[in-house]
Amino acid sequence: MSSLGMPAISVLAAPMRGYCGFASVGVELPRWQVIRSVTSAVTKKMLLNRRTIHDNSTVVPIAFMAITILLGGAAPASAQQDLGERMKGWSAALGVACTHCHVDGAWSETSKPAFTFAVRMRRMLDGINDGPLKDMEPITCWTCHRGQARPARLPAAAWQAVRDKHVGEFTSPEAALTMSVYAASLGVDCSHCHEPGSFSAPTKPAHQLVAKMLPIFDEIPKYFDQSRMPRTQCYMCHQGQRTPERRPR
Repeated sequence: MSSLGMPAISVLAAPMRGYCGFASVGVELPRWQVIRSVTSAVTKKMLLNRRTIHDNSTVVPIAFMAITILLGGAAPASAQQDLGERMKGWSAALGVACTHCHVDGAWSETSKPAFTFAVRMRRMLDGINDGPLKDMEPITCWTCHRGQARPARLPAAAWQAVRDKHVGEFTSPEAALTMSVYAASLGVDCSHCHEPGSFSAPTKPAHQLVAKMLPIFDEIPKYFDQSRMPRTQCYMCHQGQRTPERRPR
């Protein structure tokens, strides 16, 4: 265990000199340090080099090993199997084939834009789960994608119906839009978060939970640039349900 209480990862690192700065085979490093180093390597696109990591009879492409470590893998012997299971999960979550992100026949190739974006999305997911949602059940790729390459968007008719039902109750057009979108996204009415006759009272647990959810909107932009920034909505996770799905039902 590391001094931070996180499990150490045994890294067969000699062939990785110049990538993450490790000095010898069998180095024991805390998991956070490995993840940070590999993240830096991914960011700098150093995974394009086809060097390999050797574990006696096992040869693992550096791109696969780096991603496996980044996602929390440990032993090289199980890296490919573990990564394969994760890939199946991502494929099902997005409803795509492996070639959506990878070059057929050259699986360690990282040139496809979808591959780079997937790395950003994975880092975003970890950032949300370790940040705003750290005390809650983690969300997954399935939470937003539900078998689609692009997450669903809130239909305009859904929030407009809520707004029209409560005409005259909102204090401003901005409040009408915000509250209607919240209600339609979660499939609830106003009383889910608000006390009747005292809409500003923060007494209901659902009202208090909103304050915990809002930082997600500040967290997501940290992992993207303006050329391709996800358009975030409450509906992307909730899709008309109070509790977002974590896995297929």
